[in-house]
Amino acid sequence: MQQAEIASKPENAPMVKVAEGMASQKNWVAMDEEENFNIKVLSLDEERKSVEVLFKIKGGYRSGPHKHTCETHVYVIKGKVKNHAIDCTFNAGDYCYQPMNDVHDEEFLEDTIVYASYRGESDTLVEFIDESGQVCGEFKMDDFRTAM
Repeated sequence: MQQAEIASKPENAPMVKVAEGMASQKNWVAMDEEENFNIKVLSLDEERKSVEVLFKIKGGYRSGPHKHTCETHVYVIKGKVKNHAIDCTFNAGDYCYQPMNDVHDEEFLEDTIVYASYRGESDTLVEFIDESGQVCGEFKMDDFRTAM
């Protein structure tokens, strides 16, 4: 998939890569073999370690414990998401802020689409945690770049 870059940028302004064309016309990119977890990357700013992305998650999917190593802003467009760490269910139209290093576990109670905005300090944005508390997987800037 080709990427478009901001054509005229002021000197010293960060370079933001924006997905080419209309997001509604782009295919979802599966992030797992079962296609429970799919994304559309809207923009990527490597210098500022930020990503704007749409997630499409099948109902019944549960993320397992993970830590956002960045600030995360989430807006639910469609569906229901339960954050087990705070025992709160977010519905379509709800907004959630997850501070840097927030550890939580989300369950998608029905087919869900969310908009997320990541703002980090390193290439790793999310760390998945196993039963022993060790990192067993990650979402990095490269993962989002590849999906773009």
